[in-house]
Amino acid sequence: MDNAGFQRNASFATLSGINEDVLQARIDTVNAAANVALPLNEWFSKLNKLWTNYKWRMRHYFYIHLFVFFCNTLICGAIVCAIEGYQIPYIDCWFVSATCVFTCGLQTYDFALLKRSSQSVLLFYTWISGITVSTIPAIVIKIYRVKHEVVNSEESSTTVDDDILPIKRLVPNESIDSDVYTRVQSLPNAHRLRITAYILVIILILSTCFIIYFISFISMGIWLKYHYDPEDLLQLNQTMNPFYASIVITITGFNQNGLSPWTGGISLLVNDVFMNIFIIFVVMSGTSLFPAIIRGVVNLFKFLVPWRYKIYFDYILLNNHRLSTVIFPSIQTRLYVTITILLQILGVVVALILDYRNPNLLKYSGGTRFMIFMLETANTRFAGYATIDLSLLASGTLLIFVLLMGVKPQMLCAINETPFEMEWMLIQTQQKLEDKVSSNNRRGSIQIFLPFNRMKHFLSRQGSLTKAQAKRYYSSIARTTRSDMAIDQLNEKRLQHRLSALSLDIHDDSRDDRSSNSARISFLRMKLLLIIFCRHAVISLFSLLTSTRTWLFIFVFLICSFDSYHMTPVDPKITVFRVIFEVISAFGGCGLSMGHPTVTSSFATVLTVPSKIILILTMCMGRHRGLLDSMKDQEEIEYSAQTLIDSWKQLALLEQLEKRKSAGKDHLFTVPNISASQPTPVLITRF
Repeated sequence: MDNAGFQRNASFATLSGINEDVLQARIDTVNAAANVALPLNEWFSKLNKLWTNYKWRMRHYFYIHLFVFFCNTLICGAIVCAIEGYQIPYIDCWFVSATCVFTCGLQTYDFALLKRSSQSVLLFYTWISGITVSTIPAIVIKIYRVKHEVVNSEESSTTVDDDILPIKRLVPNESIDSDVYTRVQSLPNAHRLRITAYILVIILILSTCFIIYFISFISMGIWLKYHYDPEDLLQLNQTMNPFYASIVITITGFNQNGLSPWTGGISLLVNDVFMNIFIIFVVMSGTSLFPAIIRGVVNLFKFLVPWRYKIYFDYILLNNHRLSTVIFPSIQTRLYVTITILLQILGVVVALILDYRNPNLLKYSGGTRFMIFMLETANTRFAGYATIDLSLLASGTLLIFVLLMGVKPQMLCAINETPFEMEWMLIQTQQKLEDKVSSNNRRGSIQIFLPFNRMKHFLSRQGSLTKAQAKRYYSSIARTTRSDMAIDQLNEKRLQHRLSALSLDIHDDSRDDRSSNSARISFLRMKLLLIIFCRHAVISLFSLLTSTRTWLFIFVFLICSFDSYHMTPVDPKITVFRVIFEVISAFGGCGLSMGHPTVTSSFATVLTVPSKIILILTMCMGRHRGLLDSMKDQEEIEYSAQTLIDSWKQLALLEQLEKRKSAGKDHLFTVPNISASQPTPVLITRF
């Protein structure tokens, strides 16, 4: 605000110095307010512009997922603390809530000692936070985006009447039967195909989960009811309802929590082979086996439904992990299950070798010991159930358990399926050629079509070409340098004979300029070297700070620092190895713990409050690892809906031609042609 035009009249009363200062201060305040109003409006306009131009990406769902899950731990902890009448410290309620939300299994307060209402709240949060059900909101968001965001490439309609299918153009004299015409017309459009596929994914995931829940709940409930006496199921001198125990084991086992309705875990089931096998099945069905199960369900429905509905399931199978994180491609699914079986065999074999004759386990029969090792090995990667005290096992077995807890099979299967498909096509082509050529030329065909030899020859050719290019480049530089040197020498000779003493002084100055230029070049080279070194140092430091191993080391170090006052030798049961075991268990979402003799819950119970908070952060980090990359994969659709529809139309016509050939029909039909649009190229659709 400009006050330069304000003129004081001489007739006005003269103000004192103090009044003038007060008046000037008020004027400055008004000016400051006027000057601030405009930047605030500009900020609001900028924020409004950013919100208007904002485009949703599925990677943003990762940050929403992280924020919502962390808030759920705080809310659930507050609810449990209120239900328990604030008799339990909030940090323990928060820890137990975090282990349910982040699907871990560690607990600083025994789940069995909580009130039934608190257990129900924790079971509800366990169910909605599971690896399977928690993927539903992402699919709902994509359905909303598809309905409210029209993509021209995906929504292109097939209404062009002056064109025909590509296969029809190859055989222009052929015509389409009426049944084929009906099948083609029954196919959905691209928009309907996408929305229906997403809805089917939600229905299939929920229905598969509920079927597994129901089978496990009924089977274990009936078994506990008719094979155990009421005295065997006591908890706090009260008989546990077998079906309530069954639902607790089903929900927490399927969602990787491993919480037990009995104090001391499921040690009372150590001799029950049926319950051990069923717990292993429930635990593995919610994790490593679920991608295989859901893919089998999709294939089953694709086989059973009529032809016009098969395209929906084909769309799901082709786009798999780009629709939902629990649906893997075919090869990754096989690898996932195979690696899971191999890791299971590794853990069981090592445990049998090192602990089969363990004096602490000799009271159990051989079959019971084998089942103990099977159960504990399965729970090192999926849940936290334990029928024995893990501290009784050998150190080598515990080290293998640490390895299994830290390794997730799906991380080993993060590969692209396209190279495998290409190699499989090469193998098929190779086999066809081998059938056609003689046995003498078979070896040559193998050498031609093996990808490794082709890659070797390609790299060899590229290396030779690069060397030749480098040789030509440096030889041209050398020739230029020699010619420049010859010209300089000639100029120097001419200068020596023709120039005066002044010219000689100028020549000396030119030499000084050359030396200064060479020094400048050396300085620039050193500067460039330092820049490259600093850049690589920063990149390496950033990679180190973002590495999971670095953060796990920091977490272990901090816990050992916070609890150093009562660790070994003060308390021999609080060791660095137990801390490492607890941290890896929290990160792997396993819930296994070596425990402590003074508590019935996990080893984390005897740790300090800062250490418990660090374990909560570790569980959060382990629960969300790999989710950001999965969300980035879902930003693109590998097989567009329109391309798939065009392919199915071509397939219908191809089946008609194959039937005619097999039936020996050589005459032509005169049914009018059906027009359809040209197939669009393979599209990449971004949400």
